[in-house]
Amino acid sequence: MPNNIRRKFAQLKEGKLTKSQKKLIDYFESVDLKKVIYMSITDLAAATGVAEATVLRFCRLLGFGGYQEFRLSLAQSLSETLDDETGIGFIGELEETYRTAMENVRRGLCEEDVRTAIELILSSRTVCCFGVGHSYLAALELHNRLMMMGVVTYCERDAHLQNVYLSSRTAEDLLIIFSVSGSSKDTVEAAELARSLGMRVLIVTCYEKSPLSRFGDLVLSAAPMDSPVRPGAMAGKIMQLFMVDVLCTGMHNADRVRFDAYYARSSRATVGKMI
Repeated sequence: MPNNIRRKFAQLKEGKLTKSQKKLIDYFESVDLKKVIYMSITDLAAATGVAEATVLRFCRLLGFGGYQEFRLSLAQSLSETLDDETGIGFIGELEETYRTAMENVRRGLCEEDVRTAIELILSSRTVCCFGVGHSYLAALELHNRLMMMGVVTYCERDAHLQNVYLSSRTAEDLLIIFSVSGSSKDTVEAAELARSLGMRVLIVTCYEKSPLSRFGDLVLSAAPMDSPVRPGAMAGKIMQLFMVDVLCTGMHNADRVRFDAYYARSSRATVGKMI
């Protein structure tokens, strides 16, 4: 266990621990902490048998602003023990990370869920594609792909404008949200607003058990891959972009004649822009 975390635990043990606090400390001292940095607060609460609020209070008792700050500190401490390895071997490690990312996505994907997601898109009046931070890349890619397929779609990265747009949506519309962690505050608030308006919500995340997932009519998830110490690592982006390709390819396969016609129109609309 990293020394700074060990010291904080030792200080807590000097006082009187509650039953829940002891459960958390015992868990941290008995597991590989590399596993913890990939766990959402919901995952950790379930693994230790305590409430999410208890985990949050415990992190604040340790001197952190919340669970994410605790997880980041833990990940940084673990990372420092590996930073001495400066050889070219990191290229192979990255390759293995990407390969594992794809395997995780394929293993976690349910074909029935994919078909349901496609039906949600096809039956919606409009599709809103949202994501904040690094997850905006996948949202924009899906927006562009759907637009070429004749789907009325909207994409916005500003959280305030997202809420303004959602305010005029109804049960006929669909919100698709991308979030690796499933715990970004702006993303969770957008999903909550969408549900209050009757919208259907499709969530693409690495953490099926996350604050965001509770607002989804459908959650497409894969095993966690990104460490909080390296936010925006490519593995999470690969997962999200692969899901975009899965959804759009599945739509195309469901009605090739219709979508081939839209693709042809899109090509004709831009042919004059080519040199």
